[in-house]
This record gives sequence, C-alpha cells and structure tokens, in this order.
Amino acid sequence: MKNYVIGIDQGTTGSFVGLMNPDGEMVGSAYKVHEQFYPQAGWVEQDPNELWHNACELLNRVMSNAEVRAHEIVGLGIANQGESVVMWDRQTGEALYPALIWQDTRTQAGIDQLAANPETAAEVTRRTGLKLDSYFSASKIRWLLDHVPDASKHLRENRLACGTLDSWLIWKLTEGRAFVTDVSTASRTLLFNIHRLSWDDWLLKLFDIPLEILPTVLESTGEFGCVSHPALLCRDVPIVASLVDQPAAMVGQGCLDAGQIKATYGTGCFINLNTGAKVVTSQHGLLTMLAWQRDGQVTYGLDGGIFTAAATLNWLRDQLGLISDSKTIDEICANLGDSGGVTWIPAQAGLGALYWNRSIRGAWLGIDLATSQGHMIRAVLEGIAAHVARVIQAMLSDTALPITTLRVDGGLTKSHTMMQIQSDLLGHPVEVIANSEATTSGVCMLAARASGLWSSDDAIRQKIQVAKIYEPRLSEDQRLNILNRFERAIGCLKDWNIHD
Repeated sequence: MKNYVIGIDQGTTGSFVGLMNPDGEMVGSAYKVHEQFYPQAGWVEQDPNELWHNACELLNRVMSNAEVRAHEIVGLGIANQGESVVMWDRQTGEALYPALIWQDTRTQAGIDQLAANPETAAEVTRRTGLKLDSYFSASKIRWLLDHVPDASKHLRENRLACGTLDSWLIWKLTEGRAFVTDVSTASRTLLFNIHRLSWDDWLLKLFDIPLEILPTVLESTGEFGCVSHPALLCRDVPIVASLVDQPAAMVGQGCLDAGQIKATYGTGCFINLNTGAKVVTSQHGLLTMLAWQRDGQVTYGLDGGIFTAAATLNWLRDQLGLISDSKTIDEICANLGDSGGVTWIPAQAGLGALYWNRSIRGAWLGIDLATSQGHMIRAVLEGIAAHVARVIQAMLSDTALPITTLRVDGGLTKSHTMMQIQSDLLGHPVEVIANSEATTSGVCMLAARASGLWSSDDAIRQKIQVAKIYEPRLSEDQRLNILNRFERAIGCLKDWNIHD
C-alpha cells in the first residue's frame, strides 16, 4: 500500500530529504551540507554534480533507514533555491559550468545599465513582479551563454540546456526524459510573465536568451516525470510537486489563505504574504510573487528578501569568533535588555527588499567604550528583526490585509532572544511552528495533495502545530525608536557609499 511521500529541499547551504506518512509526520530525514565557492569578490558558485550526488545519497539513506520501498511511496516533491542556475549538455547530461547561486552579483553592473532606463525597469516589473537585480536568473543565464566554452557550439547543435536547480534535478532523476520547471520557479528568472503564465518574448529579447534552452513550464503540482535512475531506491516513484523553497515553506506553515504571512530564517530571511488570486503591485519596493499554481488556480503574494540572516551568525562564529555556535546566542544576551545603543545593518551582501541597494555593506553603528560582545550580538539580532518588521509594515501598507500574527520557521527561530526581539519590533505575536523544516514539510504536503493521499487542503491546515508564541513586550515608543534608528543608520551607510 502506498502510504508515504518523499521530499527534497535543495537549499543554499545544504540539501534535506524528508519522508512523510499519511498523518503528516516526518518518519525519516537526512541532511548534508554542500560546498560553496567564491572564485572572485561577488561570485558564488556550487558544483551541480555535488548537488545531484548529495540528493541521491540522501534519498537512498532516508528510504533505507526507514525501511520503506519505492512501491510504498505515492509521490516525490522538490523545493529549490529559486534563482540559482546551471547549464548542461542535453546529450551527455553533464554540467558545463558551476551553478551560479542567487547570492552571486557578478552581473550587477550590466543589470544596473538596464535599470538606468526607467521605462525598461518599469516594464520588467510590470511583466515579472520583480526588480532588475542580479539576484534573479536572467543575467546569470546571459553570463553563462557569453562565458561557457562551447556554449555557442552546443546551442547550434540543439544540445544546450539551462535551468534552475529543480530542472537540473528532475532532468537527472528522469535520465533526461523531463526538462521542466514550475511557474513559481520560472517566475524568479526575470524571463517569465506572471500574468500570461509563460516565457515572455520581450524579456527574452531584452536579455538575448534563446527560448529553446529553457525548460517547459508546468503547474506546481502535476506530472513532472518519473524517477528512473537505476541507482535510486525511489525508482519508479512519480515526481508530482515542484516549487521554490519559500512558497514551499508557506505551505509547510499553513499559509494557504490571503492575509497569512510567514518568515523563514535561513541563510537569508524571506518574508512572504499570501494575497490569494490578486496580483498586488507594491509601492514600497517589495516583489510580487507567484507562489504556486494548482488545478488551474494561481496564488500570488508579496515577497521581501533579506540577503543575510543566519549567514551573519555564521560569520560571527567562523570569521570573528564572537560566538562558538548558535546555541550560545541566548546565553550571551541573557542579561541584556537592549543593544546598548548599537545598531547593525544586515547588508553584507547588499540590501534587498524595500531598499534594493547592492553596493551598501553591513556595519555596526553606535559603538562606544561600554559596548560589549553581547551588545554587538544583540544588535545583529535587532538589525535582522528590524528589517523584517519594516518589510511587513510595507506589506500592510500595500494590501491593507488584516495581519494579526507572523508565522516563522528556520534555524534562528531556536533562539528565544531572536524571536522575542522580532515580536517586540513587529508589534504583533510571533508563532514558531513546531516543525523547523517547513520547506521540506511543505513540498511533501503538496505531494500528498497532488497524489491524492490527502483529499483537501484542510489536511494541511490541521497538521500545522505551533510550538511557542512570543508576545510583544516593548512600548510603542521603544519599538519606534529602534526602527527609526535602523532607518537613520541605513541613511548613513547610503551617504558613506556615495562618498566612498
């Protein structure tokens, strides 16, 4: 009897595979870190073959440990990084160059030239819901076309394929039988029209990208192919769901209805508001998101991305030695009621949503002779939380939807200090869901729905459990004082950048 679904979360720093039973419980899971490479300043790459082999290893390990066989699994789902891209040879199935990761900014100068034309920038946003930024895939694909040896030759011979990491994994899982992506992932490329739900000729011409190298776009649930690789224990399992990691986390947190909002604290922090069938154009620098399409129905949202969250904590540990591990954060900050006037701006990879300034870099401001290690660490937490709060304020302004709580997942939600600060600066309760791996759960839940294991979305809603709720403790004046200081600090950094 087919009782299980299995999901792959192909993330920025590692891959996670989970096996879910009909009750929505993870009965098996495994995680493996993969390496990131930084060949030059602003360049971020990964080895596509490492990503593929890690996925295979984790799939087999989870099934073997759980003693589950392929005929017991009704479907497989995939969540992916979204904007990261890889180019490969259709004939050999071999990657032609390292994957360019969403954090990579090597193409920003060219993007800035396009964005200098306000009419072009506005038209791109109208069609895609996005901003012209190297964060997204289009300029990365153009760079690969220009710099990969033999790319032109492969293109002439109809051997060239280029896609996001979901396309790469599905191609490998099906041994080249399926070259596909879903609407949510396609919508993160700057090449996809979120209104017409298709690759856009005008955008393809703008970036000079041939349509024939791109995958076929499908709904987020459906028939993506069947696992056929002989080395995999899940051979013959149908692939029934695929989407970007953040929409997957929305599902995993039960944010299926308009007005529900979540934040995922991973390498970066990504805030997503479900706006239902309505396409909302932000007046505050947020992105319009195509969350998913199921059974012909499209769900949209607003998206606010902060490029460094847990990445900054890793930096505090690995580069500065200020913390030994993330568990020490609460211990160090336990006796501190504030940051001692210190403000941190989380911009080590530039500023994302609301500000869209890639040249600004992170900084502590307000340090004096009384500043302690704890003050600096708490300031980092406040900086991340303040940016999240500002994004959510903008979402409220753009939509007028009645948001009452923020649901959160990800590694930083384990810090009581971080979550209390987030509630304080947001001015609303913060609900930490019991399952910190919401992305994997979400894609498994979509697979359960797509395969018919669950008959309605009510099954998803009923399985979401809240582990802890944080209520705001700061007064309104205290909250606004910290948020205003955060904005002033960003103004200082903008001025510094202009005169640098």
